Amino acid sequence: MIRILMIIATLLLLFVSYYLFNKQDIFFVLIKKNDKNQGFLQFYGAAYAVLGVMGVLAAFFNQRFIALIFLLIVILVSATFSIRFAKKIAEPKQ
Repeated sequence: MIRILMIIATLLLLFVSYYLFNKQDIFFVLIKKNDKNQGFLQFYGAAYAVLGVMGVLAAFFNQRFIALIFLLIVILVSATFSIRFAKKIAEPKQ
């Protein structure tokens, strides 16, 4: 059961990574379109892609400790992305 949930989480991470890399116009409705924000989205797109690959490996090994470490890292990266993205949304879009 844990393996199935890990694979679902990994697919979700890879899906979000794809959107952060290739569909950035969706995000530029909310934040200002400039090089700094494009770099921000690409950085977190790469981070989610790496986490997706790590998730495949974590699901493959099927160890509880590895799964917990993976989930902890995903939660930390997601929290930092969410907080930083919320701050960018709150900035005025001149």
